[in-house]
This record gives sequence, structure tokens and C-alpha cells, in this order.
Amino acid sequence: MNTFEILEKAKKEGYAIGAFNAANIETLKAIVQAAGKLRSPVIIEASDGEVKYIGKKQLVSLIKIYKEEYNIPIVLNLDHAPTFESCKEAIIEGFDYIHFDGSQLPNEENVEITKRVVELAHQNQIPVEGEIDHIQGSSAYHKDEDVKKEQKEELYTNPQKALEFVNETSVDTFASFIGNAHGLYSTEKKIDLNLLSKIREALPNKFLSLHGGSGIPDHDIKEAIKLGIVKINVNSELRVAFHDKLKEVINTSDEIAVYKIMPEVIDAVSAVVERKIKLFGSEGKA
Repeated sequence: MNTFEILEKAKKEGYAIGAFNAANIETLKAIVQAAGKLRSPVIIEASDGEVKYIGKKQLVSLIKIYKEEYNIPIVLNLDHAPTFESCKEAIIEGFDYIHFDGSQLPNEENVEITKRVVELAHQNQIPVEGEIDHIQGSSAYHKDEDVKKEQKEELYTNPQKALEFVNETSVDTFASFIGNAHGLYSTEKKIDLNLLSKIREALPNKFLSLHGGSGIPDHDIKEAIKLGIVKINVNSELRVAFHDKLKEVINTSDEIAVYKIMPEVIDAVSAVVERKIKLFGSEGKA
């Protein structure tokens, strides 16, 4: 199946596909290991910084190998791409999905660039995700911060403006801000499911993604999927699992061979991915 078909299947059957950020080879292995074990489709994401660290060509080649090895649908997504040029490069290199984030640009400029990305991507049968309202926070562990400071309702997505943007740009997937701040916090996130329902009503024929999936309560995740979310981004929980387990292993071992240290770290990240896959309902959907 191509990426459009993978997303359409999730929408039709009422589950979401986990979109997990790969920060390095170990994280990538952990994600694919979990998806393969549970026979689940999966989206591998790489932000601008992660792409620069691993390399576009390297990511594309690794994903191709893992698709063949595990025989599951794996989508490679450029996450929060900041420019048209970065999107173009990813399309040329063989990415399967493009998320252009022009949410901090003036609306006219955001629309103009998004349209250009969509035109180029669709020529290559690649779906595009767009957004108009900057999703607050950052993919980090804000241990001493209340998430409420990032959940400013005046910044939430307006369904009518979302419809106008989608009609102007022809994006395939829309990312809204409904309280789903990026990152983990000392307090629990609360997303506006009523607003999500209105966005779904405004965009019945589009795919909907939910960013900031780390730290959103399970019951809200399940309700969001019922309301049409087909893609859920998770990053910070993977980073925390990686950091904590690596620190534990290093502090309790004199081992200096990295390849002997990393299996426990990979397993810790993989456990997070497995739990999310089961929560999202994509287990066995490969």
C-alpha cells in the first residue's frame, strides 16, 4: 500500500497510526522492532534536526531495509519541515510523507508555500500535512512546568479557518492545536475534544493528526481516535525512556562497548512504542 492507502485504511477502520521520532539508529531500531512484533503499520518521523543528524539518504535507505526485513507498512515522514527547500529535498530523496509547518509565518505566506509543497508532493504520490496554529511547547521533559501555560485557548484552532486553509492548499492531513502541547509536563494534558469534533465536521474528507501525543491521558487518546484522528505523534516519551535507561546502564556497568550497552536502551524505547501501538488500536493491522 502507498501512504494514502495506509492512512485511508486507518480512517475507515477507526484506529490511529503511531508517528514516532527517530533521533538515532537505536531509536529507529526500537520503533521498527515494536511495530514488527505487533504487526502494526508505523510512521517514522524525523524533524529538521534529526534529519541533519542521521541524513536524508541514510534514513531512506534504512527504512527500505526495514520494510523488507519486517514486511510491514513503514512511512518515512519529514516532521515540521521549516522550508519549501527542505520538503523538496525530502521528496527527491524518497520520503513517503511531508509535514510542512508554516504556522509561525504570516497566513498568506504559509498558504503560498504549502500550496507549492502540495503540488510537488502530489506529483510524486506523496501526502502533505499542514497547520495554521503553532502547536505550543517543545519535545522535552518540562519537569517543573504546568502544561496549562502552553494550553492557551485563544491560540486553539478555529474550524472555519482550518477549512479555508485546507480549501486553499489542498493538504491531505491537517494538524490542529487543541491543547496538545509538545513535550511532557509535571501536570496532565487536557485536550479539547469538543473542538476536535467541530474540526472533524469541518474537514470530513481529510486526515487528522494529533501532535504532542506524549502525556495525553489514554482515555482522551481513545476519544480523539473515535473523532477521526488517524496519526498520533510521540517523541518526548521515547526520549525520556532512552535517556533514563542509558543513564542507568552507564551508572551500573563498566562496559565500554556501545553495541553491548544499547540493547537494554533499545528495549526500553521499544516498550513505550508497543504500549502506544496497542493504545492506538493499530496492532495486527499491518
